[in-house]
Amino acid sequence: MKNALYLFVVSAYSRLNFKSYQFESYENDTIKPVRRSILPTTGKKQSFYLFFCAIALVFSSSCKKQIAPIEPQVNPDSNRKVEQLIADSVYFYYKEQSYWSDNLITYNPIHQFTDNNLQLGTDLLANARRALNFLTSQTPVHAGYNRAIDRFSFIAESSFSNSSLRADRTDGYGIHETLVGINNEPVAYIYVNLVEGGSPAARAGIKRGDKIVSINGDRNMGVPISEDGTILDRSVLRIVERALESQAFSLEIERDKITYSYDLQSENYEIEPILKDTILTVQGQKIGYFALSSFEQVRTTSGINTPFKAKLDAIFSHFNAEKIQDIIIDFRYNTGGYVDAAEYVANHLINNEGDRQLMYRSDTNPNLRRGKYAGRFADVSFVKRTVLNPRKLYVLIGQNTASASELVISALMAYYNPNGNADVSTRRLEIIGTPFAVKKGFSTPSTYGKPMGFFPQNIMNRVDLWAASFKIINALDYTDYWDGIPATYATPVIDNVLYDFGDPRESMTNTALFHIANNRYPTESVNTQPRRISNPTTIDQQDVKLIIPLNDPKPREMIKIR
Repeated sequence: MKNALYLFVVSAYSRLNFKSYQFESYENDTIKPVRRSILPTTGKKQSFYLFFCAIALVFSSSCKKQIAPIEPQVNPDSNRKVEQLIADSVYFYYKEQSYWSDNLITYNPIHQFTDNNLQLGTDLLANARRALNFLTSQTPVHAGYNRAIDRFSFIAESSFSNSSLRADRTDGYGIHETLVGINNEPVAYIYVNLVEGGSPAARAGIKRGDKIVSINGDRNMGVPISEDGTILDRSVLRIVERALESQAFSLEIERDKITYSYDLQSENYEIEPILKDTILTVQGQKIGYFALSSFEQVRTTSGINTPFKAKLDAIFSHFNAEKIQDIIIDFRYNTGGYVDAAEYVANHLINNEGDRQLMYRSDTNPNLRRGKYAGRFADVSFVKRTVLNPRKLYVLIGQNTASASELVISALMAYYNPNGNADVSTRRLEIIGTPFAVKKGFSTPSTYGKPMGFFPQNIMNRVDLWAASFKIINALDYTDYWDGIPATYATPVIDNVLYDFGDPRESMTNTALFHIANNRYPTESVNTQPRRISNPTTIDQQDVKLIIPLNDPKPREMIKIR
């Protein structure tokens, strides 16, 4: 408590010229910065005296109950600058909230953290990130990362101006690409692999599978490659990188041998995460399919249902009407998002056995089990949202399938694969991954590996700290998937960008459909070609080789806002 009061005292003292002071208020179970006046705005000397008298009274009456307190020497004359206070606060809140709090050095008083370790400049965001990097370096080393295990926590510019603290907006063009070689030609070309819903690229009409033939008038877009796929000249890739970093650029794409021209402007846009939903038919059997790029809010902080929720409800209502038993869940580009949205999707996918059973529990440090955090990390159980009782689920994953999408996969595994993923005889949840999802030292594709969740901590209305604070554990105690959740199908299957999401000819979708039809996977290599469902020995005429993803979507935080 003394530490908290110290932080409050020095923060308030440093801002005596302000008309009000910054508190952290927890309203409607949502962390939300609230500005309240606590002292008169006139008579500063008198207010200053009364303020510190009140603080002294609190110290004498309350702090005896604090367990293992830090006892800072509060010096109100220290006149700490804003950049120092922000760095102090990063230490204070990370120490309080981080899952690895016990691994951190304790500083007494807390301003010693900043004064002893950091060289501060005038850039407040850079200072805060410097402070956080110093702290995360103290977390345990994970061999798979060859570095400290906390590669997840981050600092962002303050979201205080956005009262709902929404993270489902982003900046840019919303276009992502892959360098593709076809039919062993010595030149590879750039194809669009993902257009994020709601983005400038999506509104312009750019689609997955489009071949980029010109950027800003430069039509020399071929990339020379060797027989083994090594890139021999990266100049075209640098052209793409510069265009995506600019505020505007023009491009031409080729689709079905027709050329289309676009002028794009980088914008802040609201993400529309549903990439595709459809019903496929295999040997008379109807298969549900949907693809999500992320998990955005299903309800606002004021309880209003979002368009995303309405679209999800429509998808599963359609599946219900068609009596769907097998569902393909395309998470290959799902980088994470809101926990409540992940729970909502999982509740639509759970079978009858899992209804009202544990979905997941959260492991935290002791600080987050008491006081203002008490009850925020209670166990979560499944509550079925539909009459669907799926027979089998097929999850398509990529190298950046992370966070909230991993929560859904791990939670469902406990009830679809109760004997573990290795038990083929009882396995009802299949995971199919791409070659890019094979990590160094492994041969099987796996998800990104991010079992940690976050909530935002506003600091002085300048920056937000997102500390990795809670770890997901499923009903079978499965957790610690730091190297990702491995695919049940050990052979990598390419993400064939020449075909749209949900197209039966696309390799990953086709592999899932083949398993549904034959109750086994194809016996020949599926590393490059799409194939027909009924005859796994017949391959498409085009041999597709993915060389490298460009502008790859980055894993997002698993956000807990209640």
